[in-house]
Amino acid sequence: EDTKYLLEQAEVEVPRGDIIRRERSLEEACRYVGYPLVIKPIDGNHGRGITVNINNYEDALEAFRQAKESSRSGAIIVEKFIVGEDYRLLVINNKLVAAALRSPAHVIGNGKSTIQELVDEVNKDPRRGYGHEKVLTQITINELTKTIIKDAGYTVDSVLGDSEKLVLKDTANLSTGGTAEDVTDIVHPANIAMAERISKIIDLDICGIDVMTTDISKPLSETGGAVLEVNAGPGFRMHLAPTTGLPRNVAAPVIDK
Repeated sequence: EDTKYLLEQAEVEVPRGDIIRRERSLEEACRYVGYPLVIKPIDGNHGRGITVNINNYEDALEAFRQAKESSRSGAIIVEKFIVGEDYRLLVINNKLVAAALRSPAHVIGNGKSTIQELVDEVNKDPRRGYGHEKVLTQITINELTKTIIKDAGYTVDSVLGDSEKLVLKDTANLSTGGTAEDVTDIVHPANIAMAERISKIIDLDICGIDVMTTDISKPLSETGGAVLEVNAGPGFRMHLAPTTGLPRNVAAPVIDK
């Protein structure tokens, strides 16, 4: 709540949003923010309790209840859904040191294998482990994943068409099986300046800034993108060992400090 307020005051692009605690406040919040929406717990992490691209009140109500289950404080964020891809900008000692494009866990069809078989195949990658033990995490088919598969018109036994991509999670966290591509060298100077400024506004010597935009090589003001979150304890794994692209030694500036 405070982060968003500070960024708004500093005229950083952030999505319109509202913070509510009770179900009776939901309808008014939905009207104020406008569909499509994202609903998430204010104190969540690892993408828990988040529902995205909500387009009606019925779905908003279900999302609110899910967010409540993952919220310790009971406070829920209702926010505008920003279209684009999920980028993490890592700033250490007020200097951008790395940037990654994060993609949610997904499978790509071959016209023969079922979704379950495709997931099993992806999980055979030796880089995938459990939790944070390896550079990538196993993809699990939980209730959320089953809902996403069902909404796409499939079950785990369906066969995906050749080259058809099916996203299995609604957040791009590595901890839920996502992948990361290093994009440090293409971040637009305006976005670098914005990230470094944010670290000073929030007063964090290490911070991970989550940005949603269609193209990180253009300023957010041009793409309609926005800053979604500022993390005080950002993971380094996606930068030290990206799935694709150049690894960045982001630990060095922490030690140097």
